[in-house]
Amino acid sequence: LHSPRRGFTLIELLVVIAIIAILIGLLLPAVQQAREAARRTQCRNHLKQIGLALHNYHDTYGTLPPGVVHKVGNQNVAALGSYGWGFFILPYLDQGNLFTTLQSAGSDLDLVLRNTTDPNRNLVFQRIGVYRCPSDTAPDLNSRREWDAPYSAFFNNQ
Repeated sequence: LHSPRRGFTLIELLVVIAIIAILIGLLLPAVQQAREAARRTQCRNHLKQIGLALHNYHDTYGTLPPGVVHKVGNQNVAALGSYGWGFFILPYLDQGNLFTTLQSAGSDLDLVLRNTTDPNRNLVFQRIGVYRCPSDTAPDLNSRREWDAPYSAFFNNQ
């Protein structure tokens, strides 16, 4: 005689697979929410680091860093023309080597960006994690700045 086979029927297997799929579908949003919460926490931490760097800069120099070192036409007011506050607090964000290298070159930022053979050009485009929120979906490079636009056009339009 034939002994009955032990095992699952096809329908039982399909039901189990469907239940597992439903559970995964319910858990996936929770996992995504946890990841986004971690990204928000990391972004808040970056902002705190920037705030501390600004305070440390202030403690060192008695003032906050300049928003940007302005120029008049094509003339630099300072050797580090067009660099902004984000550059000046680099030493307080554990980016002292980058700051020292760019500062020792004494190059104007716009000149560095225009000169494709400048050895410091790659340093200017270096990604600094603390300036970027992990949830940010924008491209790494700000393509909205017109590095090749003549200054006279900028100043004449204002």
